[in-house]
Amino acid sequence: MVGTRDLIYQEEVVKSLWLAFACRLPYQKSIIRIIDGEEVMHNLRFGHVKVQLPGMDTPLNMVVVRGISAKPMMLLTTLDIGNGEKDVWFVVQAYLKRWSAEETIRFIKQTYDLENIRVLKYARLQNMMALLLAVFYFAAVVLDQNKKLTIMTGHILKSAKRVFGIPDFKYYALGDGLSNIFSRFPGQLKMQAEIHHPQLSFGFG
Repeated sequence: MVGTRDLIYQEEVVKSLWLAFACRLPYQKSIIRIIDGEEVMHNLRFGHVKVQLPGMDTPLNMVVVRGISAKPMMLLTTLDIGNGEKDVWFVVQAYLKRWSAEETIRFIKQTYDLENIRVLKYARLQNMMALLLAVFYFAAVVLDQNKKLTIMTGHILKSAKRVFGIPDFKYYALGDGLSNIFSRFPGQLKMQAEIHHPQLSFGFG
């Protein structure tokens, strides 16, 4: 919500923004966002208050989050929220997943210089996008499923040397880590042939 909606709180009609500023925020967590390729840490405080919409009997909860911008973030939900932190944080995380979707699109455009690639036919553009999405699927899914690749990914992320740690959206860190490794070991990326299982060697030492 943007703060202009009327809500019913304790049988009185109040503006949602006023109620958000008055809401108790007993819980705290820190998150890391990637903004223009840079890590930004946000120290969040959050809580919730039980409300209703005027003219409706459906019980609602307004989850309030401070620490992202000057104005509180207000999320209106029909989900039942208890008194503990877990239920409130579930609602906050569910909404913040939207950032990951937006950041994924931005990451693909920036990292692979997508908007500067030129092809002559639409079919070639479709083929290029299929290859690009396959590459991103490997980084986003396959690297987390194979035990050997997960260990390799840990080394790559460590080489990224992030100040605030690795954020949930770790793909910028993966790119930086690979860049740092290749710059330290020029010419040492090679294919090690094993029976049935060829694999890449990154020269970790």
